[in-house]
Amino acid sequence: MKKILCFMIVVVFVLAGCGTSGKESEKEEKSNEKSSSKTQATSKMKTFKIGQIVDADGVDVKVTKIEYVNDFDEYSAPENGKALKVHLKFKNNNEDQVLMDSTDFTMKVDNENYEQWFGTDDIHDGFSHQLNKGNTGSGYITYDVPDSEQYTLEMEASPKFDNVKAKWQIKKSDIKNEENSDSNQTNVSNEQSTNDDSVNEDVEESEEEASVEEESSDEITFTAEEYNDLVDEYNSLTDGEKMDHVNRDVIEIEYTQLEDRISALYDEQAEEDEKEYEEEMKQLEEEEKAEEERMEAEDKAFEEEMKREEAEYEAEMEKIDKELEEDLSEE
Repeated sequence: MKKILCFMIVVVFVLAGCGTSGKESEKEEKSNEKSSSKTQATSKMKTFKIGQIVDADGVDVKVTKIEYVNDFDEYSAPENGKALKVHLKFKNNNEDQVLMDSTDFTMKVDNENYEQWFGTDDIHDGFSHQLNKGNTGSGYITYDVPDSEQYTLEMEASPKFDNVKAKWQIKKSDIKNEENSDSNQTNVSNEQSTNDDSVNEDVEESEEEASVEEESSDEITFTAEEYNDLVDEYNSLTDGEKMDHVNRDVIEIEYTQLEDRISALYDEQAEEDEKEYEEEMKQLEEEEKAEEERMEAEDKAFEEEMKREEAEYEAEMEKIDKELEEDLSEE
């Protein structure tokens, strides 16, 4: 009986260990999927989220953190009231070296540009990274901005050949206060440590499910204005049924599907242009060939005319010589 009881206890511990290992594996897979997910930046201005990896012509671009800077006095204070620091990280996946510079980025509030702030002695503010293949770089830019519920960071860069654009909508809830960040981090760490000691397995599963649901519902959206720009571009390319403007934000899949339809129309147009060009070239070749044949015929006729005239001239000269010889013989 004791042996059976001991055996059952061992089985329970083994199953518990397998369950824990399985959950850790699932968490790791989800983490890997999340970290490997990238969204492509194109020549059209798209909106991305804080922490999202953006593929900008072979360069990974990620906005990692935004914070207010409060380390200034009345003499160095930002003119517009706030100093907003944006942290970014880059990785070059191209074969050739690329350049990522802080001048590729601009900060806007209500579509108005705001300048970089140089109110401290921080010599590391701003960046200019020349990245070889596989190399990474990071940096930050501080802007002089007014107090606002939302800021817009925009990027327009040409790391390799293509010009790519991206923007990030920064809400107040995304911004940290630099002066309180250390103490806040300590408090968060202490609270997490305390909670980890007391939390049970069921709570962990609930938190994980909630996190998954939040991630799945955290769709990337595009404004109605951005989408309507695509609608106008699509309507200009098609002679068929036209699309109507929308008055709501659209999710990424809607935006991407319309982009794909536009790309297909451009491909069709390129094929038609290529076909038209080939027909024009064929017609031009036929015209050139006809012109060459006409010129050859004219040259041949000219040569025959010259031969005829030369033969007539020689016959005339022979006649004259013969007459001259006859006159001389009579004398």
